[in-house]
Amino acid sequence: MAHLEELRSSRPEQAQAIECKRALEAMIIHVLEGAVPGSLRLGENLALAIASWQEQGNDRRHPEEVRLLAPGACRKRQLDWTVGRAAARLALQQLGLEDPPPVLRGDGGEPLWPAGISGSITHCDRWSIAVSAKCADSLAIGIDLESLERVREADIIHLICREPEIEWVSSDDDFHGRLGMVFSAKEALYKSLYPFCRRYIDFTEVELSWLPEQSRFHAKLLSASDASSLPLHPSEISCGRHKHLIFSCSVCETKGDRLTGRSAGFS
Repeated sequence: MAHLEELRSSRPEQAQAIECKRALEAMIIHVLEGAVPGSLRLGENLALAIASWQEQGNDRRHPEEVRLLAPGACRKRQLDWTVGRAAARLALQQLGLEDPPPVLRGDGGEPLWPAGISGSITHCDRWSIAVSAKCADSLAIGIDLESLERVREADIIHLICREPEIEWVSSDDDFHGRLGMVFSAKEALYKSLYPFCRRYIDFTEVELSWLPEQSRFHAKLLSASDASSLPLHPSEISCGRHKHLIFSCSVCETKGDRLTGRSAGFS
């Protein structure tokens, strides 16, 4: 009887979790469809997978991935790593890899995808999201999921924003929402740039400006020391929002000796 009561009480929570996941997925798909080049299509050569902490016990963990997790890692770090790799595995299976190889970790902490595939992983709250695409090495994807709660917990505006961005963030009643948008968009852009620059890019090396008529950010790379090695021309990068969660996707692509970038508008 106790077991039946437990099942009954858990059903509303399960239904709520399923509804939340569907809404989150719909928002992310909307962002991806506007962010990626027309040559990439969900269900064909582009894949999206969403996993949660509640699902982590249902996935087979790859031994090589497990060995990369520090033995003393906290519970949250263990869950994020495990569920993130499970999402990556699901995304690779959607691309036709029946038994995907492990997604290991590079020197910069970036996920190492199989040859011919670009991808990105992000974690926030109980969610882990992976996006992968069959594409040339000239294209890289970066995604980021943030929560307004995390943005509210710390005073980060002067760490991540340049003066014009501070003015934009502060000019609206939705202060933390706008700050979260800037933070998430820059994180996604950094992930999509890293395969080409192989170095940390500080938040203040990028300046975002909001384009209200397009509902998008305009991004400019302002690196002074090695600007010639990162010739990113002004690009569009933005994010979508579902309740307290903000999702960003950035795609950078080399065109000859140049990098170009694009992303989806805020919705």
